[in-house]
Order: sequence, then structure tokens, then C-alpha cells
Amino acid sequence: MSAIRPHRPGTRPAIIAHRGASRDFRENTLPAFRRALELEADGIELDVHGTRDGVLVVHHDATLAIRHGESIEDVPIASLTAADVAAHRLLTGDLVPTLDAVCALVGERAVLYVEVKAPHVEAMVAAFLDRHPAVRTEVHAFDHRIPVGVRAVRPGTPIGLLSASYPLDVRGVLSWSDATAWWQHADLIDEPLVLAVHEAGVRLIAWTVNSAPHARQLAAWGVDGICTDVPDLIRSALTVLPGAPIQGA
Repeated sequence: MSAIRPHRPGTRPAIIAHRGASRDFRENTLPAFRRALELEADGIELDVHGTRDGVLVVHHDATLAIRHGESIEDVPIASLTAADVAAHRLLTGDLVPTLDAVCALVGERAVLYVEVKAPHVEAMVAAFLDRHPAVRTEVHAFDHRIPVGVRAVRPGTPIGLLSASYPLDVRGVLSWSDATAWWQHADLIDEPLVLAVHEAGVRLIAWTVNSAPHARQLAAWGVDGICTDVPDLIRSALTVLPGAPIQGA
């Protein structure tokens, strides 16, 4: 089930840690996710790709920089096994976690927003969701076919559509997709767009917001979630509504 619903007066937007608390630790790593939980983020957003042997791993780019002697080669994750990825260390020394490992860490403490970066992994994503029915999860992507495809395999999965442009007919797009959330680039949000998304019965999540004044403006317009690298700063910025419940709590 979805953790937040379209805006209700007197509520504050859900605070979603963008790739974890990514100002404190390397993005998309277990330390970043652990820190987001310590900061009491309502949700955690992350990126996934699939390995050659069918394991979902958490990483932004489609490749890993693998050292071969004196040279470094960018190798597609899709060509590597899960064991290959597990043996790799990032420049920070961090490991690339599996999505299963992140689920074990997060449990029921926050909503997990899974951005699928790779094509043709819908069945992998659906199988992952089936393995973790107690974890609150939603699936979204820039390629809108991917979350729609996941739900075709696994009906009832909450899905979101990512957008980096201002939609001329957001209700039209939402009507065919039956999405539960619209993820909009924060610089391209205005009050009419928030109203249009809500009139379609869908939540609007703003990404990526690291400015306190911007977060307060978006909250005033009624966005349902704010995805941020600095969940503690944004939480403090939104304490202008003392005691206000979280969206959908």
C-alpha cells in the first residue's frame, strides 16, 4: 500500500532521502541509507540495475569502473554477475549493495521508492517485491513503460512516473498509466501543476530539493513528498506546521 496520499490541509509533505542521506555518505550505499533512517526520513529513494544472473543491485550508473591492471574500464552491470558486483569497491571503499540487503536494513521503518534505471528487468523487480511483501515499496522510472510493465507482471504494485519537463497534459498521461505518483523536477513545479495532479487523484513528489525556502514554497502549494539529499535540513524547514501529521500517516 502507498504510504502517502494526495495532499490534506494541515499535513506536511513526506521527506524522502534521495539515494539515502547522500550529503553525509556516498549515495546509494548502506551507510547513506542507515543515516537516512537515523534522521527519520519518511522514505528512501534509490536506483537499481539488474546483474547478468538476475540480482537487483543499487547503483545510479549503468556501469561500474573495474580496474584491470593499470587501466580502468567501465563495465555494464548487466554483463556482471552478482558475485562480480559484490567483489567490487567504489572509490570511497563502499560496496554496491543488493536491493535485498537494503530491504533487510529498512524493514518497515520507511517507504522504499525504487527507481528502475535498466530496461527489461520488470520480472526481476516483480520477483523482488514478492520476496518482501512487508516492506512498503513503490516503483518509478523515467521510462514510463518500466513501472507500467512491472505492474502488468504484478498487479496492484504502486507506481510512479518521473518527469524532467513541464507536462502539457499531465492528467492525460496519468489517465492511461493509472500511476499513483507523479515525480516532478522541483524547478518545474508550480501551483497549477500540483492542482492538476491532485485533480487526477495522484500524489506529486518533488525532486531534488535542498533549499529550505524552496521546500516551504512547495509545501505551501501542497506537494505530497519532497525528495532531498538533506532530509534533516528539510525536516527542520517544514516545522512551520507544529505538530502537523505526515502525509498519509
